[in-house]
Amino acid sequence: MSKRPELLIVSGPMQGTRFQVGAGGVRLGRSSSNDVHLPDEELSRNHCLFEQSGEEGLRLTDLASANGTFVNGTQLGSDSRELALGDTIEVGSTKITVVKEGESAPPPPPPPPPPAAPVRAAPVGGPVDLGLGSAAPQGGAPAIRAGDAKSPAQQKRSPIANILWIVAALLVAGAIAVVLYTPRESEKTVVKVTEEKVEPKLTALYYEKVEADASRIFRYQMTIDESGTLRVAFDDVPGENRHVDKKAKLSDAAMKRIFEILETPGFSSLDEEYTGASVSDENALNSYRIRVVRWNNVRDVLVENAPEPDSFRQVREALEAFSRNELGIWAIQYSREKLLELSEQSMHVADAKWEEREVEYGNLSAAVKAYREAVFYLETINPKPDGYAELKDKLARTEEELKKRYEDQRFLADKAINLGDWEVAQSELKVLCSLVPEKDDPRHAEANAKLVDVENRMKKARSGK
Repeated sequence: MSKRPELLIVSGPMQGTRFQVGAGGVRLGRSSSNDVHLPDEELSRNHCLFEQSGEEGLRLTDLASANGTFVNGTQLGSDSRELALGDTIEVGSTKITVVKEGESAPPPPPPPPPPAAPVRAAPVGGPVDLGLGSAAPQGGAPAIRAGDAKSPAQQKRSPIANILWIVAALLVAGAIAVVLYTPRESEKTVVKVTEEKVEPKLTALYYEKVEADASRIFRYQMTIDESGTLRVAFDDVPGENRHVDKKAKLSDAAMKRIFEILETPGFSSLDEEYTGASVSDENALNSYRIRVVRWNNVRDVLVENAPEPDSFRQVREALEAFSRNELGIWAIQYSREKLLELSEQSMHVADAKWEEREVEYGNLSAAVKAYREAVFYLETINPKPDGYAELKDKLARTEEELKKRYEDQRFLADKAINLGDWEVAQSELKVLCSLVPEKDDPRHAEANAKLVDVENRMKKARSGK
């Protein structure tokens, strides 16, 4: 039974490396996330894909690379190509040849024949044999070949000596052949990629929602790229005239949540398209698209002017909720009127806390928090309402006041610590923690750590240790 071909890199950064194509395929490119990673700036991050074809064949697909993929000098287009033994693939500065399994690099071409030896003058009175025949010249005199003059000792060599000379020549020739045709150590390196070794790493995720009619266009786009960066772009025009464009690097826990969403039962078995009435007939568009790329697998589902399958709707809504929570843009789900109302409520709370900032230490921090909320509610709406600039000024004034009070209070606490006055230090540090009560605030964490240390010292002093 014949074997499936292998791919041998015959030139480029990884010359001599050979790899097999498993059931999961082999992706090649400049990115280190590829199965075969080539450090070549001429390559795209994800350049091309090798896959199994039939029982014993291979197929090559270009992954929309910038500089193209070439087979036997011809550039691939958007269609895949079946590969045959001997085909040469060029990607950047790398050349790859399709070979039989275990076959080494093709042997180098034979060296050109040495130049013919110059014709030497024959001894006086004797003809010169130019190698055109072995018959003796006319006259019965023995022919003398150029360079064939022998010493008397050579003329008397025995048959056994001749045999030994032949054996030695064969041994030397064999050694040379071994050197020429034995694969170099780098050629013995085999990169075997099997389906079991491929992790379900997310290469890309794309989700888009478009709701449009004669009066407005609402577009929501969410993407996650190969580096794990989440980005959301949101437009609602002319309607609310709201725009959002935010991005953030996702944590490992957040990426795990994405995989959980994509494993929603029934999503993987959906059809590629669900379409209903045409846009022209309805004069409206309600389009939802989710595209997921995991290694070499692409899942692309479009729902356009048609009822959503339950599993698709669940995934879509979960992705929207995820992005709102990760980027802090959940306010986009509310109308302009609702956001104006929420902002006004937060501003009233902030104003009250500012007026009472001398009553309790924590009121100043509470005012900062409420002013920030009031500004946050107005971030996504345009045009901004009257009083927006004044609101920003109030926030800046309150933050500056809190910063000044914190620095003054920390000075008093550090002074008491340096003097070893632990009771005063304890009291000042408690005030400091009250000024910034939010536990996730680094200033609170710093003050609380000092307070714990001071209280431990006081406990030891009381116990006499």
